[in-house]
Amino acid sequence: MHTTKLFSAVALLVGFAAQPVWAAEDMQMENMADDRASMQMQHDHGGQIYAANSLENKWMLDKHGQGSLQSELDSWIGSDNNKLFVKAESKKAESEQLDASIMALYSRNISTFWDAQAGLRYRQNNTLETDKRAVDAVVGIHGLAPYFFETQAYLYVGERQHVSMSFEARRDVLWTQKLISEPFIKATLLLNDDSKTPQKTGLSHAEVGVQTRYEINKTVMPFFEIAYESDLGQKATAWQEVTPREYGVVYGLGVLLKF
Repeated sequence: MHTTKLFSAVALLVGFAAQPVWAAEDMQMENMADDRASMQMQHDHGGQIYAANSLENKWMLDKHGQGSLQSELDSWIGSDNNKLFVKAESKKAESEQLDASIMALYSRNISTFWDAQAGLRYRQNNTLETDKRAVDAVVGIHGLAPYFFETQAYLYVGERQHVSMSFEARRDVLWTQKLISEPFIKATLLLNDDSKTPQKTGLSHAEVGVQTRYEINKTVMPFFEIAYESDLGQKATAWQEVTPREYGVVYGLGVLLKF
């Protein structure tokens, strides 16, 4: 009798001792399953890493027949919610030095069609006599406005009390699956610049035009572009002479590469 009771007590104690181990193992398995489900959900709903690049090169002629080689790079990598953007532009007119800028931006999705962006811009204009280089802080938005206008707007605050804003909007119009026109508008508003070689304040540069491309494939797309362009010119200072406003039609050919 006593032996039977002793064995029963030992078995009961062993059962109680083993129960937390089994419970811990079950909890660990459940946590692993939850982690896998969470990873799968993240993968299915915005956790993937994507990348896209576009490079546009074009040769444009102004009303004086002067040509300029212009390039624009737009590259990004990231998920649906977080991206890193790199945007670069350059212009090399005949008999003039290179004018270029590059931006690095962190982009955060804030709504279905809009990202908030912030970062830095480095700009260089070798045509100026002095103050050829500068760095600006950048904040802005990028996304789709109503009726699918791809839109980006930025505020720049930088060295030598530079404050300016830029705006760009464009939209595809399909004639066929391969022939596509893209009306666009670009504007730069200079609010302040205390450098030795400033541009005139106000709407310093504006473009309204249309680019029509033919998509040979999803990578190579030659195009023709025509636009009306306006440039306010530069202020008179001790380091430069005043220049008049330039305006007129510009047109040219180019190729857009996407990869």
